[in-house]
Amino acid sequence: MRISREKAAALIDQKIFQFQVVYNNATFENRHDENYRLAYYGTETLLTELFSKEEAMNFRSHVTGLVFVVGGPVNHEKELKDYRHHIEKCITQLKVYKERIENFWPTDEVETATRSSSVPFISMSYDESDHDVNDYFTGILASLSIDFETGERYSKDSIPQKVQSRIRSCDMFIVIFVRRDKIEGGGYTTPSWLLKELGIAQGAGKEIIALVERGIKDIAGLDYEKQVIYFDRDNPTDMKKSTCVFLEALRAHGLI
Repeated sequence: MRISREKAAALIDQKIFQFQVVYNNATFENRHDENYRLAYYGTETLLTELFSKEEAMNFRSHVTGLVFVVGGPVNHEKELKDYRHHIEKCITQLKVYKERIENFWPTDEVETATRSSSVPFISMSYDESDHDVNDYFTGILASLSIDFETGERYSKDSIPQKVQSRIRSCDMFIVIFVRRDKIEGGGYTTPSWLLKELGIAQGAGKEIIALVERGIKDIAGLDYEKQVIYFDRDNPTDMKKSTCVFLEALRAHGLI
């Protein structure tokens, strides 16, 4: 049975994220490491499942083109440049597949008619260093056609009244806890306003999903078994597991 258009797009987004992590961490020494193999061969498997084996072969022909010369001096700079170009082509090709899914994938009319109209509030950091993580998780919501509310940039004085009102009026609360300052003795803090916004949601009796970057020590007594999903932004395997659990949580809360 073919999966929904929203889930197919979310799976493609996951592969794009994996390749972006590989690209950001690329060096001459770690070319074609385990993270790369997970992204590349996982993509071929995914395309085979979503489309066909022929489509996976088409992907390979579009993104490969590296030429290896045996003997002679190794040009580290050129080989790393070629490797990064290969990763860029993988990402570009995956974006083409995502557009194809969004425009031509069959829509389940029953699923569309019964989809939840709940609108969650997303609490997140606005630091530039957290932009990719935020885009990844909000991108999953967008790919599933889940509308959501967000707040404003951090105010050192208090959470703005407008943001408090949005949290209290939302259908549920999703927070993305990211690491901030290192704690003496081990672990990290998280931005204080995320904890403040969580407190407002808890006080209003909202259902909560917390995406927590590994290493954070204080998450305000959340239920580890029911409300917390851990992730490691630099570990594609961990991000894959976190994505699956996040999708299950969204389904459990009636959002998909």
